Amino acid sequence: MRRARAAVVALACVAGGAACRRERAAQPAGAEARAELEVRRAYAGPDAVAGATFTWTAPTGVVFVLVAVESGVPGVVQARADLWVGGDSAPVRLGRSDVMSSAANIGAFVFEDVTGDGLPDLLGYVADSSGAAYPIFLAGARGMMPDQIEVAARGYRLSAEPEEAPHVYQGSHGACALVLWAEAPVPDGAPPGWRFLPLLASGGLGSVSAAAPDCP
Repeated sequence: MRRARAAVVALACVAGGAACRRERAAQPAGAEARAELEVRRAYAGPDAVAGATFTWTAPTGVVFVLVAVESGVPGVVQARADLWVGGDSAPVRLGRSDVMSSAANIGAFVFEDVTGDGLPDLLGYVADSSGAAYPIFLAGARGMMPDQIEVAARGYRLSAEPEEAPHVYQGSHGACALVLWAEAPVPDGAPPGWRFLPLLASGGLGSVSAAAPDCP
């Protein structure tokens, strides 16, 4: 399926995109791999399995790991995302998303500090077992991490296709909005196309707009 190909493109940033390489440049080789290994050890039980993992190193050198936690129960298809922070001792879990039913896997278009609060955020997608996918935005937080796109863009059909991949809109002072492709039928009555969701200081998203925001 066309949407299934999103998995290949979605890993571009995490696996070696320019933005990710810039963030990781100052980190000693192997630090992210060690943090990832330590976090994976937390999922030794039979009910939850660590699927894809995504890492980001803060300018301070602190390593964060996001884990796509998949069901280990036969016949149960669901997933959630857990955010961990590494350290000299055992890693600590900071946040957790809601459980997403029918989610076979979680992927990433961007995993870095988009909101500017020092914690990494996930602009990614959820795919079911058939490969059908939809975009999600999980703002890094201590505690629960709801999907902000679901809240802000209710009623919209937003694409997770590689050729219409969600991305971050940059102003002169950094990220200020998410950009997503709205498919027909579009609730705002405008033609299908790119829509902008402003980033709020709270980590949430503002109302959907067909016009680019006036970023500072």
